[in-house]
Amino acid sequence: MACIVGPFGLPDSFLWIVGIFVITAALLLLSARKARKRTQAIAGVALEMGFVFIGKDWGSSQSTPELAMPLFNTGHNRRFANIMTGSSAGFPVSVFDYSYVVGSGRNSSTHSQTVAAFSKAGMSFPVFDLHAEGLLEKIGEAIAHRDIHFDSHPGFSKIYRLRSPDVDKTRRVFTPGLLSSLEGLDERKKWRLEGANDTLIVFRGSKTVKPAELRLFLEETSAVASQFLGLCGKGK
Repeated sequence: MACIVGPFGLPDSFLWIVGIFVITAALLLLSARKARKRTQAIAGVALEMGFVFIGKDWGSSQSTPELAMPLFNTGHNRRFANIMTGSSAGFPVSVFDYSYVVGSGRNSSTHSQTVAAFSKAGMSFPVFDLHAEGLLEKIGEAIAHRDIHFDSHPGFSKIYRLRSPDVDKTRRVFTPGLLSSLEGLDERKKWRLEGANDTLIVFRGSKTVKPAELRLFLEETSAVASQFLGLCGKGK
């Protein structure tokens, strides 16, 4: 079979490979440039907010929260970026970007989100994951019955999916007052809350926050965390 020759006497297949390489390299450069601009912008915002900008490595920082939640055990190629630490609503807090990859090759997808992690001394949360329940999850739950439900607050169970390997301890965390408070949150925000040990994280799945909106993000997550940490049981 004759080989199809393109410009410069090179086979078309070779030119296709070179073209793909060039396009891929250009996309990587654009992505890296975008990431640098985001980091520079967030470092400036952190300074304005009175936070300490750490970068992408927690290092030996004393403010490193205990991150044993499901989010940080999902997928692979897990990465932290744009970490800044400070305090809000009376709690130590870290705000950062976090990403992970699910799948591999052409079937892979990257999930990136901006996370706020609040710590409260004396708490002993079991590992738990709370988020608004989607239609497919509701169907799956109707079959498997794996979510933690509260008969006293049927509205909560209709809105949220709550899971934990320690059901009894988690029930002690979610007091009647806390359940009522969570029922009143704006469902459109689709907040996701996860806890472990003395730390609560608040974020919106696969949603990163623009640098200019970080102050508002901190205010909103602080309000959610303040309600949660003020009304929850210690879980012990």
